[in-house]
Amino acid sequence: MSDRFTSDSLRMALGHRPFRFYEVTTSTQDKARAWAVDDPQLPGGAVVIAEEQQKGRGRQGRQWLSPPESSIMCSIVLQPHIVPEQLPRVTMVGAVAVAETLGTILPDEVALKWPNDVLVHGRKICGILAEATWLGNRLNAVILGIGLNVRTDFTGTDLETVATSVEQELGRAVDRHLILANLLHHVDSWVRRIEQPALFDTWQRQLNTLGKRVTVFPQQEEGQPYEGVAESVDENGALMVRLESGTLRRVLAADVGLREGSAGNRE
Repeated sequence: MSDRFTSDSLRMALGHRPFRFYEVTTSTQDKARAWAVDDPQLPGGAVVIAEEQQKGRGRQGRQWLSPPESSIMCSIVLQPHIVPEQLPRVTMVGAVAVAETLGTILPDEVALKWPNDVLVHGRKICGILAEATWLGNRLNAVILGIGLNVRTDFTGTDLETVATSVEQELGRAVDRHLILANLLHHVDSWVRRIEQPALFDTWQRQLNTLGKRVTVFPQQEEGQPYEGVAESVDENGALMVRLESGTLRRVLAADVGLREGSAGNRE
């Protein structure tokens, strides 16, 4: 199935929403960040979309490569009314929005892996990256990047046990334009409620990390990996890990590998 994105096809799908489309680009995150900095009056919900990105970025600088017509790669410029301590809630918005979008076609199979992955049957189908832009000490915008595997078949590859895509799970073709429009609708809806308990409650309910033994991989300058039990999360998205010593450690910026089940691989 060919449903290649074009400026005309996206205008029909997205209506009056401001967007910029690139056939090929380095990173939608970088393009959206530059757009937000150049135009401080840019309305929340404006989105950058690429058919192919060559230097896409995941958490901790990992590369996200996607060939044409295989994925939905977009970065949404958001203007949330939050304080800096609440910035992790933007990742919650993205995760819940993706889960709700997929839930209409993959019911009861979608779960969230702390802090920023969406899983289907324990395999990664989507990654999320939220990055703030600042004007001096003032929050200018938050760029919410979403990379959703739609058409890639990982069968027979090194990623077969850890990654999947919408069409691989469904066994049939889908319309990427419709999925993108639905996804942006859910993002809009949750951004309006970003400070409400409903966002945290919905996100927490879908986490598959809690109650499991995990390995925490801190950022390089923050020390060595360690193990514990993922006990809970706080209202701003931090993971509370109970160590063997009994100490409860608050984890905000790290990768977490599950130690049991098919989702137990580090992504």
